Amino acid sequence: MALIKQFAIIFSIYSISDIFCKSLKLPIPANVVGMLTLFILLIMGIIKEHHIDKASEILIGNMSLLFVPATLAIMEEYKYIKEEIIPFIIICVFMVIVIMVSTGLIAQILEKIFNKIRIKREGREK
Repeated sequence: MALIKQFAIIFSIYSISDIFCKSLKLPIPANVVGMLTLFILLIMGIIKEHHIDKASEILIGNMSLLFVPATLAIMEEYKYIKEEIIPFIIICVFMVIVIMVSTGLIAQILEKIFNKIRIKREGREK
């Protein structure tokens, strides 16, 4: 039952962000707005990590399955992109590298920030 509640929280945030994006006709995808909303709710402490931890682990563990529809769509449309396949592959590889590097750098920066905050909190508690 706890797992259903966790998925309900995650999908509710996504649904609300989807409605928000469609109603305001934002150029940002609803899943990006949903992730930012979930991040803000976690930072503010409105949603605790234990409220969504098991559902998040399941989604992350099965993330590769979520890319199957996109891969199949590209394979179906191959006839339209076969003339541009080399630039397409170069762009994909380049973007993977950019995303990996930027994610790693942001994770390191956030880890340093959160460690400083944690050290300050521990100093105040003593």
